[in-house]
Amino acid sequence: MKQAGGVRGVHFSSPHNSMSFPSSQLLVNCDLFPEEFSIVLTLKVSSIVPKGLLRQLVLVPGLDATHHICPSSDPHLAVLSVPPLLSDLPVMGREGDDHVTSYETEERVSVGLERPCSEPLQGQMWFNPLSKGLYLCDGTVWITVLEDHKRLDYLLEHQVLTTSSETHDVEVFQVPGIGVMVAMAHRSASGSAVYLWSHTGFQLYQNISTYEALAWRHFSMGKKIFLVVSNSGGGPDKRHKFETDYSVIYKWSKRRKRFVQFQTLQTHCARDWEAFTINRQTYLAVANHRQGDKNHTIDSVIYKWNRLTKSFEVHQLLLTSGAYDWEFFTVGPYHFLVVANAFDGVTTSVDSVIYVWVNGSFQVFQTIKTFCATDWEMFQIGSRVFLVVANGHRFHGNRPSRYDINSTIYELDMIGQLFVRFQDIVTYSAVDWEFFSLGEEYFLVVANSFNGESYSLNSILYRWQGYEGFVPVHWLPTIGCSDWEFFSSKGESYLIYSSAKAPLSKVFKLKTY
Repeated sequence: MKQAGGVRGVHFSSPHNSMSFPSSQLLVNCDLFPEEFSIVLTLKVSSIVPKGLLRQLVLVPGLDATHHICPSSDPHLAVLSVPPLLSDLPVMGREGDDHVTSYETEERVSVGLERPCSEPLQGQMWFNPLSKGLYLCDGTVWITVLEDHKRLDYLLEHQVLTTSSETHDVEVFQVPGIGVMVAMAHRSASGSAVYLWSHTGFQLYQNISTYEALAWRHFSMGKKIFLVVSNSGGGPDKRHKFETDYSVIYKWSKRRKRFVQFQTLQTHCARDWEAFTINRQTYLAVANHRQGDKNHTIDSVIYKWNRLTKSFEVHQLLLTSGAYDWEFFTVGPYHFLVVANAFDGVTTSVDSVIYVWVNGSFQVFQTIKTFCATDWEMFQIGSRVFLVVANGHRFHGNRPSRYDINSTIYELDMIGQLFVRFQDIVTYSAVDWEFFSLGEEYFLVVANSFNGESYSLNSILYRWQGYEGFVPVHWLPTIGCSDWEFFSSKGESYLIYSSAKAPLSKVFKLKTY
């Protein structure tokens, strides 16, 4: 028996780890987590107390909410130990009974994956360590007392957006005076689309001629807004298909309120563009994936904005192997650029490379072994710096591919000055990671695209749990998921995903109350 703030209650001590309930799962709808809280459990134990009498268990504010069940010497049983309850604690749920009779007893709690509920077991409690569920038998069925729900209720499907084609990538951005927009890289040769956000969802705003587009990137220079697209289909002249592609930069026209073609750049099955600024200079990095059908070890290019010619010009060439993604980030005074290398023509087990900016160009900082790396995402939690890679699949020579493999989070060791492995997460042909925060909580969502048999599988949302790392909290059914993007509008938060296997995208609204 404990007392805090004038309230007396029961404190359960020394539970087995498998029987704990993370407090964050009990208060799933709290945007700001309270410092103290109480949990009231009302149990009917007809075999011990007079018929119909209800017992109230109170967790005292400030006590550890993970302590519910005490261990027993019997490995299949746990003991729910209940000291005398004082008469000034009211009974919950029964008219006419204002007080609880004082007594002391202990309830047996069976532990296991399956338990039948029958009349002889009335009043028996059962803990399922797999579902983290605590149940009470009423003589016929198990009544849920506590349960770790697999699907939390803070994500709601807001819009199913029918698109003209499958989509490899989505890019969400904002145009001042216009609103939130999304550019979609459509698989077909008939073009891609830009949508404008309204309170009901995204509405078609502009069609842009693209050729089997693979990615969009938004960037700005001063007040000028640009979009650059990765084309992989060779353009209208199909004679150069798979040899030379032409990716295009578009500029926002304030007069026409449309994106208009600005500059064309030669690329090779470009999978990604990254825009960044160093020392007030604007750069574009393109991930050239392959030249022809088999040549994957080719140069990717860093372009620099020339203020005199008002165009982007080649600044540096970096040799890459089936490059799939670039990620730029800054730590203190240092600028980094990391490439996701996916394939060298023989195996997907290749080194991805982190580059650091030194004296006007990028030099190798660290290499990391990856397996068909398709995406890098950098994020910070407090002063800690992380990089997470999406590993697509294992493949070597004529051996069958393996799609269920670890994607890995790395943390920057400030003293050792290198990224070290922090956490492995099993993914299924992952092609994208998206990091975002809500209030004081941090999340990662992965785009699982293929498990070797099906493209219809769950993409998973993970929440930061401190020393536990990221833990799965929400499963989202997706079809050939190719990209996730987080965005906010008028105080509300949303996630959008694109499908490379179906002509649709979905928008989810995040409940943040």
